[in-house]
Amino acid sequence: MRNMLKKPMLILAAGMLLSTMASAKTTEITLWEQMEPAVRPTYLKLVDEFMKKNPDVKVNVVHYSVEDLRTQFQNASLAGQGPDIVYGPNDNIGIFMVSDLIKPIGKVVSKDLIEKFNDGALKSGMYNGEVYLLPEFLGNQIALLYNKKLVKDAPKTWGEFLTIAKANTAVDAKDKANSKYGFLYNEKEPFWFIGFYAGFGGEIFDAKDNPTLDNEAMVNALTFVRDVRVKHGLGEAGMDYDIASQLFKQEKAAMILNGAWSWKEYEDAGIDLGVAPMPIPSKHGYALFTNASKGYSLSENTADNKGEALNKFFDYIFSPEVNAEIAINQSQAPGIEAARNLSTVKNDKLMQDSIATIEHTVPMPVIPEMRAIWDAIRPNLEAVINGKMTPEDAAKKMQKDAVDGIKTIKGE
Repeated sequence: MRNMLKKPMLILAAGMLLSTMASAKTTEITLWEQMEPAVRPTYLKLVDEFMKKNPDVKVNVVHYSVEDLRTQFQNASLAGQGPDIVYGPNDNIGIFMVSDLIKPIGKVVSKDLIEKFNDGALKSGMYNGEVYLLPEFLGNQIALLYNKKLVKDAPKTWGEFLTIAKANTAVDAKDKANSKYGFLYNEKEPFWFIGFYAGFGGEIFDAKDNPTLDNEAMVNALTFVRDVRVKHGLGEAGMDYDIASQLFKQEKAAMILNGAWSWKEYEDAGIDLGVAPMPIPSKHGYALFTNASKGYSLSENTADNKGEALNKFFDYIFSPEVNAEIAINQSQAPGIEAARNLSTVKNDKLMQDSIATIEHTVPMPVIPEMRAIWDAIRPNLEAVINGKMTPEDAAKKMQKDAVDGIKTIKGE
């Protein structure tokens, strides 16, 4: 009789054990990202904290450079593989949409979470009226950075800017190590240049997404960047990102242009940093650099049975406190509206500088045609700076190259 009673009890215990094991089954999420080096330690720490709180979810984080992430994700996804989540800039959306590599966020993520985002940030992740990217932040904007030890107050006009820049310029052609620069910036990079183009009234596309580069605004912007060095004697031949950044850290450059992602790095280097919009001699008065976002998109190959795990992860990573910590780490305005109201954000000077300078920005187009725009601007901009092409000729060539590039993208 005793043995007969034991068997049902053993069967029941075994069933309960199997049930417990099933409920404790770990769901793996693979995330590919291209975060800045300064951000990754904080991010990985937060992901580890999430997994400790949610032992039923494992997040595998794989890092790629910007270009590698794009190409690797495209190749893997077309083969039916790749990550569940891809983290990157919002201008990837259009490129990924062309090949149906990502799915609408609303298919997986709860409506309650989507409603917690700042409106401007959420719009940066939309394509044709649907959300395809959950924005970690809105920003990525370039602004004028100045060393308060060398520049007392930020210039508010182009005239004031020239006065300050020239007063801080002392270039020794024989000994560049002893030279001082009033102003440096990444002069050959289109991402910097289009801020001047927009500031002079230019728009990249018309209402039908056709490129609009051959116009008065483009000629004025190209003339402006040429005159910065040729007419006003500012900057240095071959100015690039690293040159400007290093000289600013060494207090050999009074003012530079750089993005919000870099500001904390300069403060950590001991620079008494000032942040302001960049004045230019235009009707608007200031350069209008682009605002953009980085965030999370869902692969079209993401399995449906991972929905619960994905929502747990996004609920955590987009909680106001966590979103604020990541955003503060890179001086970007948080994507979650409630995060912007936290004291940690309101009391952070660089964060408030970031929110303020966004007012002097325009949204970055997220359509795939942007790739052709960058490729069209880069060589012609450099030709103008080096005196090998007039602004008028360069504007015409940019337009032609952009039109041809878009035809290639569309396979025409």
